[in-house]
Amino acid sequence: MTVAETPLETRVGKLETHIETERPHLATNADLERQTRIILMWLCGAVVALFGLMLHLHNQQIALIQSLVGG
Repeated sequence: MTVAETPLETRVGKLETHIETERPHLATNADLERQTRIILMWLCGAVVALFGLMLHLHNQQIALIQSLVGG
């Protein structure tokens, strides 16, 4: 039996079953907004951490140069 020969009720039933199976896997707008906030929070945290590391390394470099120059 080809697709054209399949009764409409059977095809609609299969489509409904497929939709009901996939629905729990779809994200809502609230889910997407929450994930966006989490990603931005981690990104901001990484920026702050890298800025702190940069300042620390800069201060270490200044201290090394001053110790070599004798200042």
